[in-house]
Amino acid sequence: MNSSFTVYNSAKKLPYIWDKIAGDNIFIKRDFLIFLEEVNYCKQDYHINEEENIIMVTYRLKLNLFTFSSKLKLEFNIRVLGIPLSISCAGFVCGDNNLESLSLYLKSFNLILILNTDGKLPLPKACTLGTYTMELKGDFELFFRSLRSRHRRRLKRAIDKSNDLNITKLSKQNFQKEHYSLYEQVYERSEGRLEKLNMEYFQKMNAEIYEVCGTNNELVAFFQIKQIEKELIFLFCGVDKASNRKYDTYLNMLLYIVKLAYEKQCSRLHLGQTTGYSKSRLGAKKDIRYMHLTSRFIPSAVCKMLLDMLGYKED
Repeated sequence: MNSSFTVYNSAKKLPYIWDKIAGDNIFIKRDFLIFLEEVNYCKQDYHINEEENIIMVTYRLKLNLFTFSSKLKLEFNIRVLGIPLSISCAGFVCGDNNLESLSLYLKSFNLILILNTDGKLPLPKACTLGTYTMELKGDFELFFRSLRSRHRRRLKRAIDKSNDLNITKLSKQNFQKEHYSLYEQVYERSEGRLEKLNMEYFQKMNAEIYEVCGTNNELVAFFQIKQIEKELIFLFCGVDKASNRKYDTYLNMLLYIVKLAYEKQCSRLHLGQTTGYSKSRLGAKKDIRYMHLTSRFIPSAVCKMLLDMLGYKED
C-alpha cells in the first residue's frame, strides 16, 4: 500500500485533522462515522493522507454483480469505497489536483469498487444511479405552478387522496417493527440494493421521522429527513405497496417533503437516487453519478467490462 496513507480500523482513533479535511460533509465526519460503526458495522476502514488532504472510507460488502442492471443474481464479497449508508455522496474527500494520487493508491488494492463520484477520478467508470435534487425558489404555490401541466394534473389527482392521510412527526423512540417492516418492503423493491440498515439506525439517527396513516389510522408509510443548514435531505422511507395505489402514498409523501423544505426555508432539496420518474414529476433534476472499479491484479480493460455488467442501465 502507498506509505503516504495511514489506515485506521476505528473512527474513534481518527486524528483531529480528519474533520478539518472533511469540511462541511457531515456524513464523513468522525462523530457520524462512529455512529455508523455502532448501528451498521461493515468492517469499516479509514484512510488518510495528511500531506495531500485526502480522506476516504472503505467497508466490506457482499454485492450482487447485477444489482444495478437486472434481476439476475451473482454475489461476491468486495471492498467498497463509500459511506455505508446507501446515500448518494462519495466516500472520499480529495481536491481535483490530488485525484491522481488517490487513484494510484486505489490501484494498490486487490479489488475495490468506488461509488457515487462525479466521474473525475481517472479510473475505469460506468454510470450508477443518479441523484435527484431541487433548487427551491419562491414558495410552494409558485413551485407547483411552475410544473409542467401534465405533471400538475397527475399531482392534483394524488392531492385529492391526501385528505385521507394523516402525516405526523414521530419520535425516534417510537419507531417500531411495523415501521421497519415498511422499510424492508422498499429495500426489497429498490433498484440498487446495497447494505440493509437495521432498526437501531432509525431509532438513533439524528434525523426527523414522520409517519403516514390512512383513514382507519393504519400505518401506510414513514419517511426520514435531515436538515443541514439550508439543505433538506430525504434519507429513507417505508411504504406499504398494497395501499400505495389507494392513497397515492408515495407521491403525497414527496409533496409533503417539498412543503417541509419550504417551511424550513431551505434553498435545496435532496431527494435521493431511486424512483426517479416520480421525483422528475416534481421538477427534480437528475445529477449523474458514477462508479469505478480498480485492482492491482486485474487489467483496467477487464475492470471496465465488469463495470459495464454492474453499471446502471437507463430506461
